[in-house]
Amino acid sequence: MKTTILVSFILATSSLLVACDNNTEQFEPIAGEESAVLSETLKAQILSDTATLLPEEVEGLMLMREEEKMAHDVYSSFYDKFGLRVFANIANSESKHMEAVLWLINSYKLTDPASNELGVFENADIQNLYNKFMAEGVNEVEALKIGAFIEEYDIADLEKLISETGNMYIVRVYTNLLNGSKNHLRAFVKNLSSRNVVYQPSILSQTEYAEIIGAN
Repeated sequence: MKTTILVSFILATSSLLVACDNNTEQFEPIAGEESAVLSETLKAQILSDTATLLPEEVEGLMLMREEEKMAHDVYSSFYDKFGLRVFANIANSESKHMEAVLWLINSYKLTDPASNELGVFENADIQNLYNKFMAEGVNEVEALKIGAFIEEYDIADLEKLISETGNMYIVRVYTNLLNGSKNHLRAFVKNLSSRNVVYQPSILSQTEYAEIIGAN
């Protein structure tokens, strides 16, 4: 009898530990995330493109290069501070996004605005956002909320930039980044939910937010 009770207790405790780990570290694999790393075929197509980018397209690439870097730098800092795997995983994804945008920048012979230094940005608005997030990320919950907000911010900007360009290569890269950002948003919201925190969107409409969160 004592042996049965002990085994039952161990199994129950193990299940509880696994459940807690799953709840606090939820991060879904990103469907198609590898597509953010440009294929050799797509690279060749981009290099053969003779189109001249419009000023707004150039501005958009500059913005997204630093915006993706800002997300990467924030998540890397939060991982160092709190040790949550979700931040390390998504920071790694953001590195791939940065590389994809950089390829476009280099292919069209533009100047990369991104600094190699953590937390340093040419765009003053992005620099101010980074500084704000670093000051406000005082605990795990606030850091996860900031992560969700950053992904909302990215989604809104990417949707706008996609609507403003007719360049098929830029659209393809931005669409891959958009899909990644939606999955990142779901991951942060699930981690907040596991802590009994209901995230309220502040940039996306409730309808679009619900569609993203409800998507599988």
